[in-house]
Amino acid sequence: MEIEESRASGWVAWVLFGGILLVLLGAVHLTIGLVALLKPEVLADTRAEHLLSVPLTALAWVHLVLGVVALVTGVGLVRGVTWARFVALGIALLAALVNFAFIAVHPAWSVIAIALATLIAWAVVAHGGEVADAYGR
Repeated sequence: MEIEESRASGWVAWVLFGGILLVLLGAVHLTIGLVALLKPEVLADTRAEHLLSVPLTALAWVHLVLGVVALVTGVGLVRGVTWARFVALGIALLAALVNFAFIAVHPAWSVIAIALATLIAWAVVAHGGEVADAYGR
């Protein structure tokens, strides 16, 4: 078997980092969604409840769906699947937009999250195709 040289750059690490962050984000959203469904009294009267005038059950289902999408997309991004790059870009842009909207509530975290979302979105767009090449596919 002949060994070929990979054309993947160091930016592949940022794409993989984005995939790992999506898996972690998915796990957090799944946890919050399950807590909101199974033990809503834990989240009642918190700051999150006052920010949005949406029933806690509806927010729980949004968190569950977003968690599953982020988790599956993160795994797909780490594996170098093409569709995951498009979904990851959408999630990153949505995360940047949401964090921009909440910049007055959590300024430090929002700025960090916007910077990470932007960096990972750029890495996915510019170098996402290199992940499959790094695996030798």
